[in-house]
Amino acid sequence: MDYIIIFFIICFASFIQSITGFGFAAVSAPLLLFFINPNYVVGLTVFGALLSNFWVIYKTKGKSDPKLVWPMFIASLVGILPGVYLLKIVDASVFKLCIGILILLMAMFMAGNYVIKIKRIRLAAIIVGIVSGFLGGSTSLNGPPVALFFMNQQQEKETLRKNIVHYFCLANIATLIIMYLMKTLDINAVRESIYVVPGVLIGAWIGEKVFVKISMSVFRKISITIIFLCGVISIINGII
Repeated sequence: MDYIIIFFIICFASFIQSITGFGFAAVSAPLLLFFINPNYVVGLTVFGALLSNFWVIYKTKGKSDPKLVWPMFIASLVGILPGVYLLKIVDASVFKLCIGILILLMAMFMAGNYVIKIKRIRLAAIIVGIVSGFLGGSTSLNGPPVALFFMNQQQEKETLRKNIVHYFCLANIATLIIMYLMKTLDINAVRESIYVVPGVLIGAWIGEKVFVKISMSVFRKISITIIFLCGVISIINGII
């Protein structure tokens, strides 16, 4: 019974990520913790998200904007270590609570269709990358800053998703490498990841079918909902 539930959790998470380009971990991790060893969840969700994004890249054959994606990715690597270090010197619960509230405020800002005019886009992308890496290292919530940045650029949904997907492909690969080097990637988690492949592929396939039919307005609403969910999860983690 547990395997059936896990299958549907993975399938739904992949469905959401296939539409928005992010959110696999935010959707799946809190639910998977009820059924899987916590030590396995991180590696499994990173692997699942990476596979889902590979599917999207393969199906769309689209190219992202390397002038934004690569500087943002490299900058994110710079932000990871300070994020990890911060957890050693501050109260993690208070920090996650504050970050969660900040993410909720950003989500509500974007829900109001407000747009921040940015003159130096590449510099902004670098700053967003650092913030994303910092939050990834400290809270595992590296998605909201990147998604909000690209949504603020008022790009078409196809372009927006391509940029997000390519960024997180790079970020997820880097995460797996870092986990391996730091010996935090459980080999059993890698083996267990094989069983999530069908759920990931089915969810991604359905998500791709839905993506081509939804409007930009619906795309924004789904994306903002996922960002809002990330904020709620961070707040709950800070309180518990």
